Amino acid sequence: MAAFIRKTSFFGGCLLCVLLVGGCASSSDMDAMKNTLINLQADMINQKKDMAAQKERVSDLSKDVMTLKEYSLSAVKDSQSSIVSQTSDLSKEVQVLKGRFDENKYYSDKTIKDLIAEKELQQAKIAALENSVKELKAKANSAPVQEEAQKPAEKPVDKPQDNATQPSTSKDVVRQLYDDAHVDLKEKKFPEARQKFEKFAKDNPKHELAPNALFWIGETYYGEKKFDDAILAYESLLKKHPQHDKARGAMLKQGYSFIEIGDKKTAKIVLEKLIEKYPRSSEADLAEKKIGEMLSRNTAASPKSKKKKR
Repeated sequence: MAAFIRKTSFFGGCLLCVLLVGGCASSSDMDAMKNTLINLQADMINQKKDMAAQKERVSDLSKDVMTLKEYSLSAVKDSQSSIVSQTSDLSKEVQVLKGRFDENKYYSDKTIKDLIAEKELQQAKIAALENSVKELKAKANSAPVQEEAQKPAEKPVDKPQDNATQPSTSKDVVRQLYDDAHVDLKEKKFPEARQKFEKFAKDNPKHELAPNALFWIGETYYGEKKFDDAILAYESLLKKHPQHDKARGAMLKQGYSFIEIGDKKTAKIVLEKLIEKYPRSSEADLAEKKIGEMLSRNTAASPKSKKKKR
């Protein structure tokens, strides 16, 4: 536009000089030149208006571009925020599902082990019955020969005496097995103690010390830091003898075992059940103390508490 104006001015000036120098410029020629200059000036004015209009359009377009940029950035930010929120929600759902899966897996494993133990117990009972049947058959087969050989000297009076002395002898053997297991436990011979306690509980399921044996089996696992097995052993006692005195200790040590394997959520549930069921027991006091320790550790480990310390 500036070049056009310069060219127009230069052309008008040259024409005027030619006419003046030639000395032959007439009034009509002067009028024509004036009209030409007026037209050129009008064109210049129009060109300036067009330039101003184009500048406004460029300014409007720039504003539109900035608006679009801001809108795009806002949309991207909103999209990212939405994605982060959805990811957080999905993460929470995954954690919930993982907790449910771990819980179901624990109870499934426990059920399988209980079934295996029950199967072994039944097999042992069947084997004992088969041996009893064999012994009875052997006695039945040998009885006629003994009766024929010892008819004059047979005295059935001795049999009650044998039956009277036999129970006391078997009781002593059973108790000795339990006591030997306790000695091994105190000496931290955990596998030996566990084997004897398991035999005692399997052979004498209705004995008054059978629940104690189940508890000490869990203690042998706990002493070896086999906390998964300890949890299942304690659960066996809680399932078979829920009202026994050892049930409180089993719940407490089961909660401790869950803490050791990193499942603090389940541990807290077990310890809270213990407090609810036995509120005035020493085990409940220990459970409350352990829950308090867990909560204080969680608070100390949280990001907010770290910021406050700084």
